[in-house]
Amino acid sequence: MTKIDQLKDSESHDAGSDSFDHFLKKQLQESQPYLADDDFAVRVISNLPALKKLSVWQERLIILVPLFVISLLVMSQFSVLGVLIKLWTLAVGMDVTHIVQIGMLVSIAIISGASLWFARQLKII
Repeated sequence: MTKIDQLKDSESHDAGSDSFDHFLKKQLQESQPYLADDDFAVRVISNLPALKKLSVWQERLIILVPLFVISLLVMSQFSVLGVLIKLWTLAVGMDVTHIVQIGMLVSIAIISGASLWFARQLKII
């Protein structure tokens, strides 16, 4: 029986219920017979050394050191004095109401972030 005939036969046999999945499963079973390896793979895997677990500090260093170096490189490209002057002129030109609004937005962001973190710690979300 040819592959096309097998495909047609399997499609007519499983017309409504995942015919492609059945066909694929059947083809994989037929095309790759099991090779007896006398548990070679199991023995090799069991003889592999155990994975070394990184400590929390090592994980943090792996993340924070490149982050710090990249941040320094990016900041070195900016004029710190120019940024400070622009921030000062922006702060001086603001109304008190704008400063209060910014403070409220920052407070809401901090409280929302803390609440989200706390909810995740308690596995609520």
